Amino acid sequence: MTDLEQTAPPLTGYRVLDLAGPLGFHCGKLLADMGADVIKVEPPGGDEARRIPPFKDGVPHPEKSLYFLHYNTNKRGITLDVAHPDGRAIFLELARRADVVLETLRPARCAELGLTYAELSAVNPGLVVASITPFGQSGPWRDYKANDIAGLALGNLLYLAGEPGEPPLQPPGEIAYGMASTYGAFGIAVALYHRLESGRGQHVDVSMHECAAHIAGYFVPHYSHSGAKPARASRKGEETDLYDPYPTKNGYARIFIIPVEQWRRLVDWMGRPPSISGPEFEKMAYRRRHPEPVHKAISEFCLRHTKEELYEEGQKRRISVTPINTVGEFMNSPQVKARGIFTEMAHPAVGRYLHFGPVPRLSESPGRVTRTAPLVGEHNEEIYCGELGMNKEDLVALRAEGVI
Repeated sequence: MTDLEQTAPPLTGYRVLDLAGPLGFHCGKLLADMGADVIKVEPPGGDEARRIPPFKDGVPHPEKSLYFLHYNTNKRGITLDVAHPDGRAIFLELARRADVVLETLRPARCAELGLTYAELSAVNPGLVVASITPFGQSGPWRDYKANDIAGLALGNLLYLAGEPGEPPLQPPGEIAYGMASTYGAFGIAVALYHRLESGRGQHVDVSMHECAAHIAGYFVPHYSHSGAKPARASRKGEETDLYDPYPTKNGYARIFIIPVEQWRRLVDWMGRPPSISGPEFEKMAYRRRHPEPVHKAISEFCLRHTKEELYEEGQKRRISVTPINTVGEFMNSPQVKARGIFTEMAHPAVGRYLHFGPVPRLSESPGRVTRTAPLVGEHNEEIYCGELGMNKEDLVALRAEGVI
C-alpha cells in the first residue's frame, strides 16, 4: 500500500444524511468518493431509483439497478419513513449528529414534513443543509417539479443545440442534474469551510434552472450586454469551418480545421483531390460559401479509413481529429487504462464489475471507492443500534409500524 493509499480522503470525519432524489444523486456520490460518511436514507422498501434500468442481466430487481449502483457507491444505507412522526424524530436525531443534510424535496414538502432548514438547524446550528431543487427556494416556480430536460430547456442550453431551422437536439444523459449536483457539492464544501471559522451552518440553495444557465458560457453575458440573441452554430459548414463529425469505416470522427497550414496539410493527406485543391479553398470564407465540395471530398476520404487510423495519422500531421468513442472504446482507451480510472468492485447481488473512480484527483489526499452501493436497509442495525442505542426489539417494532 502506498503512502497516498494510507492517507485519509479529504472529507473523512464529515457525515452527510442523503435524502436526495436524482437531482442530488451525483452530489452525494462526489462527497462519498471524497471520504464523507454518506448515509443514504431511503423509504421502507427502497428508493425509487432502484427501479430505474439498466439492470444486471436485464432483469428488474431492486438490488440490480446499475443506475442506482453508480450513484450510491461508497454510501451506507438505511430505510426510514420521514413522513411518519417516529421516522421524523429519528431523522432529527440523526441530523443532530450530522454535518450535512442533502435533500431535493419541494420547499412546500419540506414544510409539510417539518424538515425545513429552520427546523433542522434548530436541533443542530452547525448543520449545513443543501437543497437541490428545480427552481430554488424562492420565486413563483419554487414548488414546481421539473426533470433534466426541463432544466436544459428553461436555462437556454437546449435552444442552442442542433442545426438552425430544425428542432433542438436533446443531449443524452442527465446533464442538468449533474450540473446542479456539482454546484451543490461545491456549495457544501464552501459552507463547511466557512463553518471552520464561524461554527455556524447555513442553507445552500441550489437551483437546477440557474445552474444550467450559469454553465452556458458566454451566451448569457453576450445577451445581457448587447441584447443580441445567440444563434445556433451550424454543423453544415455554414457558420463554422470543418467542425463536423464525418462517417468513417467504423463510426464517426470529428475534424477541426482553422489555420491555413492545417488546411494545406489536410489536402496533402487526402491526395490533393482536384475539387478542393485550388488556392481559393485555402480561404475559410470561400470554403464557407462553397461547403458542398469540401464536405463531399472529406466525407469520401474519411469513409476509406477507421476513426483510429484518422486519429493516428492526424496526430502525425498535426491535424485535429477526434474519434467519437463508444463507452467501450472510452473504457478501453490507452489514456483511461494508464490513469487507472476504473476500480473493480464486487456487489453481493450484481457480482464483479468495474466502477468509475473518484473525480477529481487530489495529489495529497485523494478520494477512493471502497464500498459498493448499499442493499435496501443494509445498515439499519449498524446505525440504529450501534449509534442511536436502539435494540433489535426496537427495530422489529419500527419495521412493523412501517417506519423503517
